[in-house]
Amino acid sequence: MLTRLSLRRSLPLLLGLFGLLFTILLTVWHLPTRIEETLTDWRSHTYQHLALLQSSLSDHRRLGRTAELETELADLASLEGVRWAMVIDHELAVIAATRLGLLPERLDLISAAELKALVASGRPSWTGEKADHQLAIFPLDRVAEDGTPLREALLVEYDFAPVLAQTKRDAWFYLAQTLALLILLGLILNRLYGRLLTRRLARIDQAARQFALDQQPQPPAVSGRDEIGKLAVTLSHMMNQLHDRQLALGESERLFRELVDTAPIGMLVVDQELRVLQANPAASALFGCTPEELLDNLPNDRLVESDATARLRSTPANTTLELTGRCNDQEVPLEISCTPFQRYGEQRFLVLLRDISDRLRAEQRLRFLAHFDPLTQLANRNYLMQRLEQLLSAQLPLTLLYLDLDHFKRINDSLGHEIGDKLLVQVGDRLGRLMPEHALLSRTGGDEFMLLLAGNDIISAENLARRIIDGFQPPVRIGQYECFVSPSIGITVSDGRHSPTDLLKQVDLALYAAKDAGRNCTVVYSGSLSEAAASRRELEQALRRALDREEFVLHYQAQVNAQGEPEVMEALLRWDSPERGLVPPGEFIPVLEESGMIIEATRWVFREACRQACRWHAMGYSLRIAVNLSPLDFRQADLAGSLLAILEEEGASASMLELEITESALLEADEHVQQTLTRLKAAGLPLLLDDFGTGYASLTYLQRFRFDGIKIDREFVSGLPDSEESVALVRGILTMASHLGLHVVAEGVENERQAAFLRLNGCPSLQGFHYARPQPAAQCRLQQNGRTINLQLPLDA
Repeated sequence: MLTRLSLRRSLPLLLGLFGLLFTILLTVWHLPTRIEETLTDWRSHTYQHLALLQSSLSDHRRLGRTAELETELADLASLEGVRWAMVIDHELAVIAATRLGLLPERLDLISAAELKALVASGRPSWTGEKADHQLAIFPLDRVAEDGTPLREALLVEYDFAPVLAQTKRDAWFYLAQTLALLILLGLILNRLYGRLLTRRLARIDQAARQFALDQQPQPPAVSGRDEIGKLAVTLSHMMNQLHDRQLALGESERLFRELVDTAPIGMLVVDQELRVLQANPAASALFGCTPEELLDNLPNDRLVESDATARLRSTPANTTLELTGRCNDQEVPLEISCTPFQRYGEQRFLVLLRDISDRLRAEQRLRFLAHFDPLTQLANRNYLMQRLEQLLSAQLPLTLLYLDLDHFKRINDSLGHEIGDKLLVQVGDRLGRLMPEHALLSRTGGDEFMLLLAGNDIISAENLARRIIDGFQPPVRIGQYECFVSPSIGITVSDGRHSPTDLLKQVDLALYAAKDAGRNCTVVYSGSLSEAAASRRELEQALRRALDREEFVLHYQAQVNAQGEPEVMEALLRWDSPERGLVPPGEFIPVLEESGMIIEATRWVFREACRQACRWHAMGYSLRIAVNLSPLDFRQADLAGSLLAILEEEGASASMLELEITESALLEADEHVQQTLTRLKAAGLPLLLDDFGTGYASLTYLQRFRFDGIKIDREFVSGLPDSEESVALVRGILTMASHLGLHVVAEGVENERQAAFLRLNGCPSLQGFHYARPQPAAQCRLQQNGRTINLQLPLDA
C-alpha cells in the first residue's frame, strides 16, 4: 500500500503508524508493568518494615508492655497508606488496635475462618482481592509460662490507591514525554528525509521525465557522494549513453533506409500471404511503377508465371528462383529469393529481386565464345574439335585443311594489330566465300584457320586448296593499305578410323612441310612426314644429350685484311656426335633454335671463345674471336648481364671478342633489345650487323643502333665481278659504310677474282674458303708475313 503513495506522504504516515503502535504497546504493556512493579516495591518495603516491627511487638507482648504496644501500633497507623493496625491472638481476640470497634470477624478483605487459619500457620502472608487494598498478616512469636507457643499476629490494612494513582500519573506522563519526543524526532526525520531523499529523488525523477520528453541528456540532478548522488551520476551517464545510442540507432536507421532506397537490388517486405508491405525504388523500377503502387500487390499481380505464388511458397528459404516479371509491356527475367524474419512478433519475408538480363546475355555470350571466335565470328578450335570427335566417333570419312598466313607477323609489326585484326576478318570472309557447302571453317588461333570437309576425296581437297591460294592473289585492302597475304596449307584425310589427336598431328606436319617448301603452297600428309618428324624429335633429344655430354666443338674461320693477314676468327658451332659423326650445322642449328636450346649453346660458345682468345693472346696472337648471336638469345631476361659475367669469369677482355647480330634478331627490336645492345656496346664489345642486305630494314637498323661494322652477305659476293647488280650493290654498301664510319667484312669469298674486286673497291676485311675453311683451333694455319703460322703452337716454335 505504501508503494502507491509518494515518499513525502508515506514517511509521515509510517511515522504516525509507528507512534500509534508505540502508544498502544506502552498502554498495554508498560502501564500494568509499572503498577505491578510499584506494588512489588511497596510490598517489599512494607515487608521489611513489618519484619522489624514484628520483633519489637513480640518483645512488648512478651514483657506485657501494652502501652508501648499500642504506641507502636499508633505510629504504624500514622504511616502513609496504612488504614489501621491491630494485634490479635489465635482466637481472633483483639489485643490492641488503632481503631475502635474494629473486630477481626468483620474484616472485608478476609473471612474469620481464613484469618484464623493464617494466624495458626505462623507464616506471614498478604491477602486482598483489590490491588489498592491489601491486608498484611505477620505472626508474633510468644511462649507461655508452661513453654507452649502462643499464636498471635499483627494485622495491617494498607490502602495503595494513592500510590497506584501516582504511578499511573507518572506512567502517562512518561508516555506523553515519549510521544512528544517521537513526534519531534519524526518531524526532524521527515525534514531530513525531505532534504536528503525525497527532494533529491524528485529532482532525479524530473530529470528523467525531461529526458523522456525531449531525449536530451541531463547533467546529474543532485550532487553528493551518497547512494542518491551516485544514482544521479549513474542516471546522467545512462541518459548520455541512451542519447548516443539513439543517435547511433537513428543514424543507422537513416543509413539503412538510404542503403535500401539506393540499393541496386530490389527489396520487398511481404507478409505470410506474400502481400507487399514495403518496397524500395529498385524493386519498383523492375516493374516500371512507383513503390506505393507495389503495396498490397501479390506475386501474380506482377509476375508472368501463373504458379508464381505456389513456387515461392514451396522454395526453401534463401534459395534463388528464376521467374519473369512484367515491366510495362516487357518481360524481365528475375532472380528471386525469400528470407523469413520476425517483426513485432509477426513473421515477415524479405524478398530480393535481381534483374538477370545482363547475366543471361553474358551466359549466352560465353556460350558463343566457347564455340566461336569473337573476332571473325567463325567457329573456334573447341567447336571444331567437338565436330571432329562426332564425325570420328561415327567413323565417317573426312578431310582437314590447315591454313596459316605467311609472314602475318610482319603486317602486325609494321601496320599494327588493329590492321592485323581487320585483315583476319577479311581473310575469314574470303575463305567463307571459297568454302563448299556444309564445310566447317574455323579460326584455331592467331593467323591459323582450319577447314573440316565431309568425305576423304584428296583431289577435291587439293583443288580447294589451289582455289584458296589463287583467291589470295589479289591484295586485301584495309583502309588506305593494300595487304598482300599468301597461305600455306596442309591437308590430311581420314577414313574415320583415326583419333582427333592423330589427325591434328598429321595436318600440322603437312602445314610445316608447306612452310619449309617455300610457303604459299599445299602439302598433303604422307607417312614420310611422320618419319621426318620422328627423326627431328630424335635429333632434338640427341642435341639435348650433346649439351649435357659436351659433344659440341668450335671451328674457326679467319677474317683477313687486304694483305691477307688474319685479324678476326669467327667461331662456328659444330657437333661431333659419337653416333652421327660431324653433323653439318644446317641440320642441327635450326633444331637448336626451334627448341630453345640455342640459348644454352650460345653461352657455351661464348665461354669457349673467351678461353680460346685468352690462349691465343697468351701465345702472342692479337686475334679477336667473333661470336654469332641468335634471335632467340635476345629473349633472355638479361643477355648482356650473362655475357659480361662470362667475360669476367674467364678473365677475358671485351677487346678480344666481337658479336655478330643477324637482322632477323632485330625484327622485334623493342626496348629490351635496344637496352641489351647499348649495354654490350658500353662494355666495349664490337657489334657487327650480319647478313647485311638480306633483311627488310637494314638501313633503319643502322640508324637506330650504333653498330661498329657490317658483313656483306655471301649472296651479293657470289655474283662478283660478273653480275652488274652485285657489283652495284657491293659498291653502294662499301660507299655507304665508308661515309658512316662502319667496318665492312665480305663473306663467302671463294676465288681470287672476288677477292681482287673487293680489295680494289676498298673492302677492309674478307672471309671465305679462298683464305681458310673453318677448322678446329688445333688445325688452324694462316699466312702471316709470307710464312705459315700454326695458331696452336707458340710463336717461336
